[in-house]
Amino acid sequence: MDKKLALISLRDPFLDDDRVMPPIWIMSLYSYITSKGIKTVLENDFDLNNMEKYKDITHFGISCMTPQKKQAIEILNKIKEFDKEKIVIIWGPHTKFYLEECINHPFDYIVRGDWEYALEKILCNTWDDIERILEIPTSTKDMNQFPLPYREPSFLKQYNFNIQGINATTILTSKWCPMSCGFCEDAWSKPRFYSPEIVGKQIEESRQAWFEWIMFFDDLFAINNKRVKELTDEIKKHDITYRCFWHAKTMNEDMMKMLKESGCIEIWFWAESGSQKILNTINKRVHVDQNYDFVNLCNKYWVKVKAFIIIGLPWEDHTTVQETEKFLDFLTKNTFKNFEWREVTNDFDLTTYYPYKGTAIRDSIDAWEDKYDLIIDKHDIEVSEWYYKGKWWSSETTIRTKALSSNEIVEAKNNLFNTYKKRIIL
Repeated sequence: MDKKLALISLRDPFLDDDRVMPPIWIMSLYSYITSKGIKTVLENDFDLNNMEKYKDITHFGISCMTPQKKQAIEILNKIKEFDKEKIVIIWGPHTKFYLEECINHPFDYIVRGDWEYALEKILCNTWDDIERILEIPTSTKDMNQFPLPYREPSFLKQYNFNIQGINATTILTSKWCPMSCGFCEDAWSKPRFYSPEIVGKQIEESRQAWFEWIMFFDDLFAINNKRVKELTDEIKKHDITYRCFWHAKTMNEDMMKMLKESGCIEIWFWAESGSQKILNTINKRVHVDQNYDFVNLCNKYWVKVKAFIIIGLPWEDHTTVQETEKFLDFLTKNTFKNFEWREVTNDFDLTTYYPYKGTAIRDSIDAWEDKYDLIIDKHDIEVSEWYYKGKWWSSETTIRTKALSSNEIVEAKNNLFNTYKKRIIL
């Protein structure tokens, strides 16, 4: 039988709507694997009750984040029950940080890190001695020579992503992040950048799929002035409106002008906390005043800000929560007119901290170091669903600090959300 691959994008049943962000990593892999002559289908709603649908599939590739692990294992077991000869491959953040857990399940192959060459080796190699665990890195040069992500309009339109009420889609300008945030699994990773020309080609393909609004969905859009100028010079050629991510410590007025002139109307940034004590603890390397200045500068140019906030980080107490509340009060009081002269306010995303493996904080706790005051409730983490934000902004909390119980952390998050989210317009 000829080899045929099903690339599986897992659902997120803990979210209000898991058809928001298109699975850009799988879209990229689809283009790469099909360019190697492998018949491939995209499966974003795996049907556990109709395995006959997959009788012609020889290989199944599952992209898995840790909150999706139960679903990945359920699909694996169903496939093996249907036909034990079918090959099941898993990759994604979960394999990188929970390798032993993956090994204990009957996945045929486990891919860590980059997946293009590893998957090609599995599917195209005629030898029988391919190792079970593969880790084959790609370079910046490789990344810029790979085919562009699959962007068939009917596939993209299954996802309901919008920017200020207008349908949009996503593009990557880089991968990984060299920052040192203690709660992040990708901290200290070596960044790789798409060339401005490749970014431009992605914009053009998005336009051809009838999207004129773009989310640049990566951490390093704004690494320095030179990079921002290269990107915005390219973006201006395509007449789009967009949103991007930013770090407060890298922003300056020259950058802000370049953004505004190229069509930026919204920036999301990692504020994390309104407390300098917390920012220092998580190695954020930013001063809380820079977060306030960042908001003011964006709003000066009528660019909306959305701040990511985490409650329950190490050394969280009543005082640090009050400092975060002060920042949210400031953030949500600012009102201005957008491109359509409609009133908008800044926004925020509010979650509780979840101690994923692979982060500096979790690694320190597991090593019994006395660096952080977090205590993990082993029972709660064993029975948890492994997400930090769920339906109706719910949160799982498997930790407590010396000053706050897990219930108090959730209560603090809920109080801040209920107080300040009602201010948001558009």
